[in-house]
Amino acid sequence: MTVLAAAALPRAPSVSVGIATAAIAFALFTTMDTVVKWLSAGYPLHQIILFNSSFALLPVLLVAHHRGGLSTLRTRRPLLHLARGLISIAGAFGAFYAYSRMPLADAYAILFASPLFITALSVPFLKEQVGWRRWLAVLVGFAGILIMLRPGSGVLSLGALGAIVGSMSYSCGVLLVRWAGRTETAVSFAFHTHGTIVLAGLALTPLGFVAPTPGDLMLFALAGLINGFATVMVTSAFRLAPAAVIAPFQYSQMLWGVLFGYVIWRDIPDVTILIGGAVVIASGLYILHRETVRAVPAIAPAAGTLAPKQPA
Repeated sequence: MTVLAAAALPRAPSVSVGIATAAIAFALFTTMDTVVKWLSAGYPLHQIILFNSSFALLPVLLVAHHRGGLSTLRTRRPLLHLARGLISIAGAFGAFYAYSRMPLADAYAILFASPLFITALSVPFLKEQVGWRRWLAVLVGFAGILIMLRPGSGVLSLGALGAIVGSMSYSCGVLLVRWAGRTETAVSFAFHTHGTIVLAGLALTPLGFVAPTPGDLMLFALAGLINGFATVMVTSAFRLAPAAVIAPFQYSQMLWGVLFGYVIWRDIPDVTILIGGAVVIASGLYILHRETVRAVPAIAPAAGTLAPKQPA
């Protein structure tokens, strides 16, 4: 390791704080999903999404105020934010519908296919090069999805399709940010995305609205605030530690999903879901590993010059 490379690495205390922050944030996200699943039994999805994003805006506005005021929310790319907001609406409906119809762990196992979709879609949309190793990982990951969906067995559910929509929508949102998001701040993306979802939720209110009880209103507020704060925490975690260190901790949500699902609903994932989910997660981790390898330029052993990146 050269001196320059060593100097560029985050300090160990920062990495440790980043890991702890991410671990807490992903546990909070699962807590939010658990509350959403609980509320979905008595409220329409568009109302849940409306309340969730409305309360999530509060932490975002607090962060904006802390980082320089409302000027941090301004954008020169309104169409970009509108497009991401619309994609996020589809993703929220898909994921929340999956939670309402499936055990959390089962929904997570499918939602965690997003790295596969991101890798596959980056070729036609971003013109990125994907080598044979990552393509093989994508194919293996999709095989894992097929194991869970069991096509032809008669068990393919609308909830599973909702999870696929949620995963693909999230992937498209990530690709959109990678394509044109360098000029926008993270807090700006969060504000405009949640704002778009709130407007869509208000527009859909005539389709049905159930007056929440005081207790459920507190749950709505809890889920939304958790969403906002957890998003801020994840953003901070990626600033404190390398993405390759933080990203795998998202899969800890699978463990929390199994725990919460069993404690509250006595849900136990079947063997097929566990096997398929393990294949999807392993494929995602391998893709992350290859992305990390490609991001670090190799040093030629003889001349000490930087070797060009190779798609892999």
